[in-house]
Amino acid sequence: MPVTIEPKNKFFAANKAIAEREIHPGIAVSFLHEVDLTEVEALRAELKRSGLAGPSYTAFVAKAVALALPDFPYANRRVCRRWWPWPGVRLQRFDRCDIAIAAEREVPGAEMCAMIDVMRDVDRLSLAEINDWLHALATSDVANNEQWRAFHGVITRLPGLLSAWLITLPTLVPSLWVRYRGGAVLISSPAKYGVDAVIATWTAPIGISFGLVKQRPVVRGTAIVACPTLMLTMNFDRRVMAGAQAARFFQRVVMILEHARDEMAAFLQAAPAGEPRPQPESAATASG
Repeated sequence: MPVTIEPKNKFFAANKAIAEREIHPGIAVSFLHEVDLTEVEALRAELKRSGLAGPSYTAFVAKAVALALPDFPYANRRVCRRWWPWPGVRLQRFDRCDIAIAAEREVPGAEMCAMIDVMRDVDRLSLAEINDWLHALATSDVANNEQWRAFHGVITRLPGLLSAWLITLPTLVPSLWVRYRGGAVLISSPAKYGVDAVIATWTAPIGISFGLVKQRPVVRGTAIVACPTLMLTMNFDRRVMAGAQAARFFQRVVMILEHARDEMAAFLQAAPAGEPRPQPESAATASG
């Protein structure tokens, strides 16, 4: 035969169920912005001079999102369809800055397989703690990652229809969404593979993506200079917030990244036990 029909693949069936039941491009809008990372790179270099590993770009992006969310609580919500104890569709508000992180998984014959894990209370974590968490996620497997173990087990041990139903069940149960999906934000980046920008619709109400960091021309005053930049994309559910409100939140995330020295210097390392962490200088006026 000129073509080959592959045998049934449980990971394909699970991914298909998530994509078809949870991803709806018609309700999504995307914003893009080229972000100047000059100050981010300065902080990374500062840490390296101290003999410490510089946080990854994902760590900086996650921290920027977490610092912006409390200023725009309307962004930290999702549309929740529920049958009990009240029927209908409502908005579920999240009181914590929990962020889902997408991670690739190497499963032979299942190139469509990926997973998400949830980083809790990211607004309280230092960049070093976020970076450690991300490294642990990237190097984890079914033996030491509970989220991946549960996801992998449901797909491989149960019949396809049952596993697909269980995997998408968090969309109907608010407590399961928090447990397995986190809050309103999902971060994904294929930058290490050389991708410059990502425009996609995600399962979360807000999808944050970014591409490769490299030197690009930036206009400063009347001069054009080479600066490290990345293309930041935010995809959001237009049912949760309108364009202007979403733009304010997105602009705040960009501002935090571009002014990282003022906004994030207090979060480079974990604060000593019992000591309150100083807040960024602009925190009091961030929503203005």
